[in-house]
Amino acid sequence: MATRSVYTFTGFENDAQCHLYLHHDGYPTGAAWRFAQALRQCPEPASFLVAFVSTQPRAEPIQSPEQAADAEYCYRVQLVPCADPQLQVQCWRRLPGGSSWNLRCGPMPLAVFIQRFLPGDQL
Repeated sequence: MATRSVYTFTGFENDAQCHLYLHHDGYPTGAAWRFAQALRQCPEPASFLVAFVSTQPRAEPIQSPEQAADAEYCYRVQLVPCADPQLQVQCWRRLPGGSSWNLRCGPMPLAVFIQRFLPGDQL
């Protein structure tokens, strides 16, 4: 069974929001695996969105998360600008048949999210 998800990226590329829809493996363990894969390709926080898109060729750009009415999970990845830029993530879940999003976790550093849902992963 597919677990669909939406990934929203903020703070990247002129601070415009980018929304991507994925048809499977949208639960937090799958998201942590996708995030770790992007970080392995490019650990630089400012380049994370480009790395994520590169490692997820089946991701579909959408205008807003509302377009993905069948998504069960929604993730927001934010590049926090500072002297040492950081990545933070939040996760929401929508129960089957429901219409509202419920906060599952975050905001938290991306590395903490990966360790929480993909323990033992070595970046």
